[in-house]
Amino acid sequence: MALSLTRHTCSLMLGGYAHSGQLEKMEEIYEIVIMSIKMDLQFHGSIRTMICAYSRRSDVNRVKKIEKLLKLIPGNEYRPWLNVLLICPYAKEGLLERMENSFDEAFKPNASVVTIGVMLCITASYFRHNAVDQLANFVKHAEGAGWKICRSLYHCKMVMYSSQIRHAEMERVLDEMGKVNINFSKRTLWILYKAYSRLGQRSKLQQVLGMMCKHGYEIPKIHAVPNEFFHLTAQVCFKILRNN
Repeated sequence: MALSLTRHTCSLMLGGYAHSGQLEKMEEIYEIVIMSIKMDLQFHGSIRTMICAYSRRSDVNRVKKIEKLLKLIPGNEYRPWLNVLLICPYAKEGLLERMENSFDEAFKPNASVVTIGVMLCITASYFRHNAVDQLANFVKHAEGAGWKICRSLYHCKMVMYSSQIRHAEMERVLDEMGKVNINFSKRTLWILYKAYSRLGQRSKLQQVLGMMCKHGYEIPKIHAVPNEFFHLTAQVCFKILRNN
């Protein structure tokens, strides 16, 4: 009876320290009951709670600690949401392949991501690795799976396509945004503006500057492009104002 009470108490303490982010105390309790955790089903919920705690905190060797804990969970006790939970730690540590394995596993049981933070972690990881094709593939799957979609995903694709001089694909991203009912913003136009001005594509640059003017967005500073473009911009703006 005393042993049962001790296990129950330890389980509560593990959960309490994990939820409050007190990782050192959580680890102390974990070390005390490690043998019990291995053979007692009572602690499987506590292990999942510990994994949640590590995923929220920047802890030294947290990925190794998380993977060690995962090995203690039997297959029938594993939860699909754990795959979603592991995405950000892997992304922030630059472990691209493990990150992809996690969301691939999450796609299978139809686990969904409803927070923008996770999507931004994935986007930032692909950006750091300059892996635009992999990002494009992920976005396609995320759209089909009903995951939380945000404008930053598409902006990142546009920037990366532009940096690789793949402007036809960059322009197609605008159509993709339209299909999921995401409107362009000031930043969208700035990305296009920088891409076209870098290549000196005058006609397309003129169109973008006209759209900036039409929607009341700030026109880029004069030193960003040759002066002649701003004469064209002024003409476009006057036409738009006259027609509205």
